[in-house]
Amino acid sequence: MKKLLITLSIALCFNALQAQTTIVDAGIVINMPDVNNEEHQKLLQQRAKECVKQMNDYISSMTATQKNGHPTVNDRYKFRKAAIALFLNEGDSITLENGTKGAPVMMETTSKNSKGRTIKTTRPVKEYFDRLIKMIVEKRTYTDVTITSTDIEAMDVTNIKKVGDRYQCVVSYSQDFIGRRGELTAYADRTKKTITVWFVAEKTIWGDDLIPKLGDIAAGETTRL
Repeated sequence: MKKLLITLSIALCFNALQAQTTIVDAGIVINMPDVNNEEHQKLLQQRAKECVKQMNDYISSMTATQKNGHPTVNDRYKFRKAAIALFLNEGDSITLENGTKGAPVMMETTSKNSKGRTIKTTRPVKEYFDRLIKMIVEKRTYTDVTITSTDIEAMDVTNIKKVGDRYQCVVSYSQDFIGRRGELTAYADRTKKTITVWFVAEKTIWGDDLIPKLGDIAAGETTRL
């Protein structure tokens, strides 16, 4: 309910502001707030950070320790479905103007081996979520995993800018990963991550609006905890 009220208040604020630019996306006409206006920037940036926070909360729920029978495997896949809905084209490839398929949304992850070397892996975000759940359910490598990320207030975000015929920003945050075997912590690290957030025109219950959609996630510096 709290999130619904926040989203509604932001939407109402946009309607109250004087739009500076009109764009058309998927046949929807949107009055784009002025990205040179500080107040408009903050509204869009807040939307972007809330979207990233939502994704991180779903990831935490996917990997939550099972207590009193919850979350079940079905619960975990419901969280996966909700997380995927936050991504551009639900994480799938987008057909480019020339008719070819672009790459799906990608998730980059890192880990530190016993020698301190950083190992990076990049895979489609849908595949990443599937592997994450299977690792928990099948107890691959770890018997228990906890993944937590920084709150909205601790996130950094770039100014909104126009790229092609859409608008985007980049949100930075940190993610902690703790893998356990029984009661012992087998591996723990903290990774700085950045995610591109696109604004897509969609029809909502409040009318046509710009909705943040998540793009590729890049992993930066990783330190062992």
